[in-house]
Amino acid sequence: MGDGEGPEPDGAEEQRSQSKSRVFSKYPLPSDRHPFTVHFEILRRFVTYGRTQPVSAERVEGEGVPIQAASMNVRFMASVGLLKFESKGLYSPTPDTIRFVNARSVSDDRARPIMKGIIGGSWFAQSASDLLRSHPIVTEDQLVGELALASETDKSKKGPALAILVDYLVYSGIVVRGDKGLALGDSLSGQVPWEPGTGSAPDIDSRDVARVDVAGLSPRSGAATDAAGWLVVQTEDFYLKVRSDLSALEYVEDQLSLLRKKLSRRSQGTEGLATPSAGPST
Repeated sequence: MGDGEGPEPDGAEEQRSQSKSRVFSKYPLPSDRHPFTVHFEILRRFVTYGRTQPVSAERVEGEGVPIQAASMNVRFMASVGLLKFESKGLYSPTPDTIRFVNARSVSDDRARPIMKGIIGGSWFAQSASDLLRSHPIVTEDQLVGELALASETDKSKKGPALAILVDYLVYSGIVVRGDKGLALGDSLSGQVPWEPGTGSAPDIDSRDVARVDVAGLSPRSGAATDAAGWLVVQTEDFYLKVRSDLSALEYVEDQLSLLRKKLSRRSQGTEGLATPSAGPST
């Protein structure tokens, strides 16, 4: 201790240690001390107490929300549009969050599309989409690593917080979990989606290299057009949009072969059910 310096106040060394251990992130991240499911309860209580006037994070803690759980997550929630910062220490739920909480009181199926609309434009949703368009199936660890790069943070220290962002993506349907890993939610267009965490995958591999829509088409020529890295073929019978990559075309050929076999089996089954001829008349 130098001349003229008094004793350090209580807790000064601990505060200095906490400051040194603080890890930088380009974006506000959720707290890694509380699981994703606690976020639902935080939002529900903000809607209960803050619908008509802003409230502090401390006001919504208790009764299912652990102490400091709201305080440590409000910056993240405000950054993605779940909460609105009103004044120092006071927040209110956004209209979309009120809709989400009300819908979730009915069912998660009603609530998921609303959450997707809220976080769909977030940095972590965009980062996940970019990764999964170039690598259609990834592990959770790979996605967490990509989010660490996007947020310019240390994955080894912020991995649990980044994993909560993955939970948001899966809950909202932006990303889906399957036996083979994580895939982009809209890569299952035209197929039966599987529920997150069930491990039940669709029959056809869900790699996001081809997307086929067959509804609502008007007669068009079958000419292929190039649209920002995608090849599009549209006729009165089908619409095909495939990434401009030879490996993607090979995958389309595999899927067409699969469809041909299914149609062949269906045709054979129809022939076997042919109406028997009528007997001789008397």
